[in-house]
Order: sequence, then C-alpha cells, then structure tokens
Amino acid sequence: MHESVSGMKGRAGRVSARPACRRSGLALRRMALAASLVLGATGCAEAANAVMEGFSESPEDLIRTALVAVANEDRSALAALLVTREEYETVLWPELPDGRYTPFEFVWSLASTNNRKGLRQLLAEYGGMRLELVSVTFDGEPEVHDHFTLHPDVRVTVRRMDDGVEGTLPSFDVLVKVGGGWKLMNYDEL
Repeated sequence: MHESVSGMKGRAGRVSARPACRRSGLALRRMALAASLVLGATGCAEAANAVMEGFSESPEDLIRTALVAVANEDRSALAALLVTREEYETVLWPELPDGRYTPFEFVWSLASTNNRKGLRQLLAEYGGMRLELVSVTFDGEPEVHDHFTLHPDVRVTVRRMDDGVEGTLPSFDVLVKVGGGWKLMNYDEL
C-alpha cells in the first residue's frame, strides 16, 4: 500500500505528493531556481575542475545519507548535503542564462530562506522517523549545462522501517550532478 510518508504518522488519506500545480509557492521557487541556476552567460573555467564538497556518488547514496540525518534529527548533516553558496556562485551561477537580469544576492537570499523553511518542515514532520529508501526517480527532464546537470522533479519513495508501509517523501525537488558527484539543490517546502 502506498501513501504519503506523513500519512504514516497518522494522517491517512493524504495524497502521496501534491501535483506540481498545487505546491505552495511553486512559481516563486521555480523562478528562484531558474534564476539562480541559469545566471551568467559567461563560462567559468574553474567550474570544469570544480569538485563539490561532500558530494555523493549517486542519487540513492545522497538520499540515503539524508534519511539517516532525518532519523537522527541532524540539521547540520542535512544542511551539508545542499549546494553551498560558493558552489552555487562559482559552479552553477555562471552557466544560468538569467544571470544578467537577476542579481545573485537576491536569488541566493531567496533560495536560502526557502531551504531553511523546507529543512525546518522536513524535521518537524519526519524527524526521528527511520526510513529506508525504495527508489529515487526523476519526473522532469534533466537540464544539461556545460559543467553540471540539474535533475528536477525528484520523487523519493521510502519504506517506514517499523511497519514496512511505503510512501513518497516530498522534501526533495532538484538534485545537481557535477562531474561524478551529486548534491541537493534545495529542500522543498511541504
């Protein structure tokens, strides 16, 4: 039986994942993501050789690490899985096309605020819950850039370890792949 992970906490009947058109603030988050990830038409030579700190070797490894941090209610470990300001500014930003229209500081401020809120909601809703990864799938087409690829519309299916009930964890929206490494772009608001 599939239900939402939050439904596993006693909210039976809740839909696995809200349709994209019904997610709160989706348009604003998409604008911030597009602006932040598409800024700067000029290439960055350092980006080709950039190695992102704390990257995971696969999307599954990344999400498993996040699930351990959620079970341990470890906010710092969860924050460390995100693209850092420096990585965003030096690796992602120079290849995003809207950079000439939107200041980096604005986009970073918006992304940071949304990540703090999403992370707070993730821990409030699922903190302490032991979850096992079932699958990571991408419902959106990848956005391929010269030095990185964005994988939007991430769907994470998990199994609650105490009773085996499966559901969707709606906290992840976009994963970033740089070279052979993976990081979280953001924590989606629930």
